[in-house]
Parts: sequence; C-alpha cells; structure tokens
Amino acid sequence: MSAATRDDLIRRPHPRLSPFVGDYVAYDVSGVPAGTHLGLPSGTLTFIVSIDEPLHQYDAATESTESFDVLLAGLHLRPTLIRHNGAMAGIQINFTPFAPRILFDTPAVDLAHRTHDLAEISRPVAAELHERVNEATTWSARFDAIDEVLVRAVHEGTQPRPEVVSSWKQIARSHGGLPVSLVANRIGWSRRHLNGVFRAEFGIGPKEAARVMRFDRARRMISAQSRTLADIAATCGYADQSHLNRDFRLLTGTSPSLWLTQDPVVRQDRDRWSLDR
Repeated sequence: MSAATRDDLIRRPHPRLSPFVGDYVAYDVSGVPAGTHLGLPSGTLTFIVSIDEPLHQYDAATESTESFDVLLAGLHLRPTLIRHNGAMAGIQINFTPFAPRILFDTPAVDLAHRTHDLAEISRPVAAELHERVNEATTWSARFDAIDEVLVRAVHEGTQPRPEVVSSWKQIARSHGGLPVSLVANRIGWSRRHLNGVFRAEFGIGPKEAARVMRFDRARRMISAQSRTLADIAATCGYADQSHLNRDFRLLTGTSPSLWLTQDPVVRQDRDRWSLDR
C-alpha cells in the first residue's frame, strides 16, 4: 500500500452512525520484526476489518491461535495478544457499547470479555464488509464502503434504559473522572442498583468502565510522549505516578516504558504520529 498521512487514515463515520460509532482508524504496519502486539482495554468495543491477511489472536492459556477476517471484541479488562509476521493492515471501527444493539440486535454484555468472528453474529454484514474493503484500492474508498454497509445495517432494536445510557455517557465524557456515586445520584438510582443494571447491559460495572476510560486516556498520552508520567497521572485523575504504573500493569501486564519500547507496532505508530485524539 502507498504511504498515507494521518488525516488519510482517520475518518469520522457517516452522520447517521455517529451517535453510536466512533472514528474509523486505518493501520498499515510493515517492516517491523515479527512478534506479538497487545490489544489493550478501552471504553470502546473493537471492530476490525482485516486487509489481505486475517488478524491472528493468540490465547496463551490454550496456546492456540484464532484467525479473523472481521472481528468484534467486547469490552474487556485484560489485553489480547495479536500475532503478526511483521506486517498487518486493516481498519479499526471504534464502537460505543450501544452499537451492537442498533446494528446486530445484540447487547454489549453478550460480547464482553471475548473476541467474536462477526460472521457468527451477522454473516451477510461480515462478508460484504470484508469483500468491499479488500476490493477497494484507497483508504477513502474503504471508509466509504464501511459507511454504506453499516448505514444499511441500522435498525430500531431494543434499546437499553435511558438511565443506563446517561450513566455511560457521563463516565465517558469525564474520561472516567466522575465518582460512580455521583453518576448514580444524577440518574436517581442507588449505586448498587446502577452497578447491577449497568453490568447486565455492558458486561462490566461502572467502576470498571471508569477505570478503563481513565487508562485509555493515559495510554494515548503516554504514546504521544509529550508529557511526563507524573503529569499524565495528575491530568488523568490518578493519585500519583505509582498509581498510574500499578493500574497500567494490571490492565496490560507490562509497564508504560516496556509497552513503548518492546512492542514494535506501538513504536512504529509513535514514530509516525500521535493518535492522542
């Protein structure tokens, strides 16, 4: 593939999708040593359409590898391991946890803590996405194809309770900075009731959602390398740098410095541009 600028590789979705679908981020990794890339927890569901080669996810517990042309990973609190031979390409579509209901009539809880082959959830959408994205020859055309397929998939399905939607959006807007007790008070529920209904919808509780959103913001700043870890910790709401380091290790299995230096995919992305959007 030809070289592309940062603006070429990122696009907002069609306006009809924007209330529940985040940006599209293309990646084209090449020329790095073969190895394992960490897919990190975040406040979005990861939806990836691979280009040319499938994406290969390794399960260390079973020592097995599963390959995906189009994958949808639910909210999770542990890293996923992506094996590559030094090159991989595709488009990541960042889903809010409301998108699976609207596009596939599937609540986010049914997808949580696992990676799914989209063909098992919606075979026609998976097949068309993969075919059209791989037939297109420019990033712009690939993004257009995703817009067209997903807009047609939108339907009026069962929606989560408004209080649950509001609580998620409050946590997301604050990057995990709002206390869960305050979120519960704002929607008129007890903290215990919010935790139960929230977990039943998304597969993680509000405190866990706040934690991964805070982490994801910090991770982007760490990747940009424009601030010290102490400054990032203060900006993102950690008690101190040690707190940031502990949380980072719990969610990734490694430290910020090792993550930056030992994952060649992260290094290449960092050297090209910052994705701290």
